[in-house]
Amino acid sequence: MEPIEGDPAVEQMHVLVHVDERGRNYLVRLLADLSALPAGAPPRATRFVDMALILPFQVEAAANVEVLRLLNAVNLGGLIGAFALSEVDRVVLVRHTWHAPLEDIKASSAFALLQLLALSARETGPMIEQVATGAIRFDEIVSAVRTQLESGQNTGAVV
Repeated sequence: MEPIEGDPAVEQMHVLVHVDERGRNYLVRLLADLSALPAGAPPRATRFVDMALILPFQVEAAANVEVLRLLNAVNLGGLIGAFALSEVDRVVLVRHTWHAPLEDIKASSAFALLQLLALSARETGPMIEQVATGAIRFDEIVSAVRTQLESGQNTGAVV
């Protein structure tokens, strides 16, 4: 972990959690508040570890509304974190903030959360990218999922 410039109480780290078939890196940026408790703080006052993974593609401006509709549907059934669209940077990210007492923030727990965040991005990212690049529309995804569900095929897709 390295201190954040201008805020020595917050440290950051980047963790590579996946490389896709096109060789693109999926990096999670962790920001952690590891500062000492101030005098008089509750004995188990919480700290945070913020995890953010930016998906390795850009969203076409014309696809913003379609991507937002898809992200809303994905977030309703998501396991961990929330997907968001940064319209300024034209990227999709998935983010989770873990709040826990400092003594409960352990590497093994962080590793499990990183794995869930990476799984969420890996499983959902290709579908989001198709919508983000205009290759498919949100309504087409919903229609395909409905067809598969009606035919008895469970895809695991959450839309």
